[in-house]
Amino acid sequence: MVGVNGAGKSTLLKVLAGQTEPSNGSATIGANVSLGYFSQHAMDILIPERTVFDTVQDALPQANIGTIRNLCAAFLFQGDTVDKQIKLLSGGEKSRVVLATLLARPLNFLILDEPTNHLDIQSREILLGALQKFAGTVVLVSHDRHFLRSLVNRVMEVDHGELRSYGGDYEYYLRKAGYQAE
Repeated sequence: MVGVNGAGKSTLLKVLAGQTEPSNGSATIGANVSLGYFSQHAMDILIPERTVFDTVQDALPQANIGTIRNLCAAFLFQGDTVDKQIKLLSGGEKSRVVLATLLARPLNFLILDEPTNHLDIQSREILLGALQKFAGTVVLVSHDRHFLRSLVNRVMEVDHGELRSYGGDYEYYLRKAGYQAE
């Protein structure tokens, strides 16, 4: 999803995620949809006193220690860093923890609101790789052009209360919407 700031992109994602009621009409998520939502304030759900390991383990209570450590390592938490308390992490590290807990669960619909905010280049590439392998549906808002170019196959533009769909990649959207390639 793209659009100018204030166009309603985040609000639309909140409606899809069931976090807020639509101002008009209704939103219904289909049967057998297992949804995960990463909001711009997703880090607020983390418990400051918990460690990275404990937080990931909470998302995967049936997993063994090796599986949890491997998932932590995939999101750049290795060795003693898995024992760091959430309150001691940077914004990017907190984002990585939340994304790891989301992508670890058996979801088939991800809603991501600015998931690359606070992430360094290496973390963005790890997230991009994980999303490229994700077998379900991803709806996301991002201003990260590289991320959009590498991931999306449909662009929805929110503009003046209207939603326009472009059935192609980000470059296709730019051409059809009359923007110069950036």
